[in-house]
Amino acid sequence: MSSLSQKLASLFLIDSTGDFTENLRLLEQYQPAGLLLFAKDLAGLSEKAVKERLAIYRQARPGLLLAIDQEGGLVSRLSALYPNRSYPSQAELLKKGADFFLAESQKTALELKDLGINLNFAPVADLSLDPASFIYSRTLQTGAEETGPAIAAFIKLYRQLGVASCAKHFPGYGDAGDTHQAPAKDLRSLKEAQLDLLPFKAAIAAGVPTIMVAHLEVACYSPGPASLSPEIYRLLKEDLHYFGVAITDDLAMAAARESSCPELLALKAGADLLLGGKLENLPILEAALESGELPKERIKDALVRVQTLQDDYSL
Repeated sequence: MSSLSQKLASLFLIDSTGDFTENLRLLEQYQPAGLLLFAKDLAGLSEKAVKERLAIYRQARPGLLLAIDQEGGLVSRLSALYPNRSYPSQAELLKKGADFFLAESQKTALELKDLGINLNFAPVADLSLDPASFIYSRTLQTGAEETGPAIAAFIKLYRQLGVASCAKHFPGYGDAGDTHQAPAKDLRSLKEAQLDLLPFKAAIAAGVPTIMVAHLEVACYSPGPASLSPEIYRLLKEDLHYFGVAITDDLAMAAARESSCPELLALKAGADLLLGGKLENLPILEAALESGELPKERIKDALVRVQTLQDDYSL
C-alpha cells in the first residue's frame, strides 16, 4: 500500500468477518485503527481462547482498538461467551439506583478489559420515553435531567478503569425508525431535537473519548444521514466543542449504504473514524485526497484524534 493508503486505513474500525484467520490477515495487511467484535467472535469459545485470539490481534496491529457493543439488555455480545450470566439493560440497572447502575457497569468494564477489549460502544445517550420507539429499550428510559448525570458517571467510571466508552447516537435518535434496515427521518422541531443534545453535552463534559454519529436524517439540522452531514459534525465539534473521536455508526447499515462511497462522504463531513467501512474503497479515498476533494487538514485532524485515543486506551 502507498503511504497515503496506510494513513487512510488507520481511520477505519472494521467489522469482524467472524473468521479469526481472515481478521488477522486484514489487520496485518491494512493496519486499521480497530476491529469490532460480534457475538460470532465469542460463541463456542472458552474465555482463554478469546483472550489468546485478541492478544494475537493486538500483536498484529499495535495500538489496536478492540471494540464491542456491550450495552446490556438487547445488545449484549458478552452473552455469547458467558451464556449463564445476566446483563440487564441500562434502564433496568438505573431503576435500582445510581450506585447499582455504576457497580454493575464497573463489573462489565472490568470483564471487557480482562478479555483485552478496550472500547465499548456504550452508553446509549439517546432520550426516549415512548415504548413504541425503536431505540426505547436501549435507552435509560428517563428524561434529560436523569439521563445526563447517569451518562456522565458511566463515562467517568470507564475513564478511571482505562476502558474507552462511546456516547451514542448523536445528535439523538428521537423516535426515528431502524437505520439498520432502511433510511429513517426525525421530523421533530429544532427545539425538540435540541433537548436530545443535553446528554451528549454531559458526556463531553465528562471527557467521553468517542461519540457515535447516527445514520438517521435529523431534518431540522440537515438533509441526509447525520453521519454524512457536515452540519452535524460542525454542531458536535464547533458548537459543542468536542475534541475527541467522532465515529460513524456502522457504515454497513442500510441507511449509510444508500451512498456509493459513504466512507468518503463521512470523512469529508467531519468523521474521524469509519466504523464498518469498506477497505476496498481506499483507492477512492486516496484519489480524493490527492485531488484535494478530501482536504489534507481534515485527514490530519482525524489522524491526531484517533492516535490520541489509541495512545490513551492501549492495553
